[in-house]
Amino acid sequence: MTEEEKPFELVKVSGPTEAQMIQEVLQNNGIDCTLQGEMAAATLPATGDLDEVRIWVNPENAERARELVDAFFSPVETDELVEPVAGLGEDADEGKDEES
Repeated sequence: MTEEEKPFELVKVSGPTEAQMIQEVLQNNGIDCTLQGEMAAATLPATGDLDEVRIWVNPENAERARELVDAFFSPVETDELVEPVAGLGEDADEGKDEES
């Protein structure tokens, strides 16, 4: 097996739930992946490294997979939050009684 054919370890996550969420995002975007440690993490209580699940992808998909994981699973900083637009989500009929 050449270096280009070896699976690439994309990320290690804590527990099968997060791993399955990442797997779904990748598969929905056409990227095959393999979870390693999912069964052990699901059956054993969380005890450090035993609940760790590794996600592997093909090397040719690694860059796109990393972009997807970063986009969907990176925390949003408070300075990135946008204030709501005035009037957005308000009921259109709400102001009619006040105008009459």
